[in-house]
Amino acid sequence: MIIDQISRWQSYTGITPHLKEAVEFALTLKDKPAGRYEYDGLPAGSVFAMIQEGETQPYDTGKVEAHRKYLDMQIMLSGGETVYYADISGLKECVPYKEDADIAFYEKAGQPVQIPAGTFYLVLPQDGHMPCRELNGPGTYRKIVLKVKL
Repeated sequence: MIIDQISRWQSYTGITPHLKEAVEFALTLKDKPAGRYEYDGLPAGSVFAMIQEGETQPYDTGKVEAHRKYLDMQIMLSGGETVYYADISGLKECVPYKEDADIAFYEKAGQPVQIPAGTFYLVLPQDGHMPCRELNGPGTYRKIVLKVKL
């Protein structure tokens, strides 16, 4: 898991092909309404982004998730959240991987990391994460969730 300021996102473009153009696309969406947006500059399904907004939830209501086909970059636009991080190699899978949704769920675990506005985190297939958890009590968030096919 990588966590950094949005202003330094270009430091990570070598992680996977097309990350630079994917992030540039995602950042054009920051004022768009909540929803899913496809990037037309690459083959269908290679890159898409979702604008998500909502209220943070207690730790006890979440599950650790991980993805196998897509890199997941979450860019916090306003508000904030706590994300719990854990390497999945030591976790018990509690909901088997669903290929069509590219997601598996694992037992609750992880270290809390606060993600305030102006930061992003990037997770790879080994990175279990439980996003949208409370940041010092209930709060709201607005973020871009960028998916880049690996």
